[in-house]
Amino acid sequence: MKNKHSALYHYLIKRSDNITNQWLSKTSGISSPDKAKPYIRAVAHLLTAHQPEKEWEEALDCAREMARDRAASQVPIYESINGINVFRRIIIDEIGMFSHEEAPESSKSDVLEWSRRLNLIMDEIIGQFMTEYDLLTMSQLKTQNEMIHELSAPVIPISSHIGVLPIIGEIDTHRAKGILESALERCAGLRLSHLFIDISGVPIIDTMVVYQLFRILDTTKLLGIEATISGIRPEMAQTVVKLGIDFSNVKTEQNLAKALSKKGFRILEEGDGTYKNTV
Repeated sequence: MKNKHSALYHYLIKRSDNITNQWLSKTSGISSPDKAKPYIRAVAHLLTAHQPEKEWEEALDCAREMARDRAASQVPIYESINGINVFRRIIIDEIGMFSHEEAPESSKSDVLEWSRRLNLIMDEIIGQFMTEYDLLTMSQLKTQNEMIHELSAPVIPISSHIGVLPIIGEIDTHRAKGILESALERCAGLRLSHLFIDISGVPIIDTMVVYQLFRILDTTKLLGIEATISGIRPEMAQTVVKLGIDFSNVKTEQNLAKALSKKGFRILEEGDGTYKNTV
């Protein structure tokens, strides 16, 4: 059996170009011939090794690399798994061809043993692939969400120590937390002494929104940053009064332009119709 293992290994390596071409023609499970050959070699090693546990790391490395490639290309996981199963069927066919053409002395038990090994190998590879793919896609989603949160609450410096935080859209607890963390980190990095928070783009103000605004105000105060809120519309003001929320200690302005003008900023219209800020 040992000689048959060795013969099967060399047969699969010899047939690697043909296996690769079949795989590429039947699925998008592999992106290039260069990436297929190490994978074929790793599976052939595992399939025919006397002590297969020594060969696992090479095969699992191939699975992890494939997962990274697929996740980076945003290939759906079902499509990738289908590609791996296509490879499984190709190798099963190759084992059958080997037993008939290259090793006719092979018994049914030999073929069954190779098939059993192959299924164990491929199941383990699929498991490793799915784990790695899931970790990578979760990491990508986390990065994208952090970027979205940062972009949804940009602190815009308008002078060396003054910045504007325009908040647009509905605010829920998750987004409010992102705004708080992103804005405060940005304020500290810019060494701001005054932050104008404009909420004219927030469609609804309720207790939760006000609570989150107060959190931002309290934290900026702890950092030594003076904060002014602008853009509180009449209906928002009525809601604040109905909720019994005390805004007496909070600096507010009707709109951002008025708030900035009190800091010495002016909006000048240029000849081409564009606007610029001056202090």
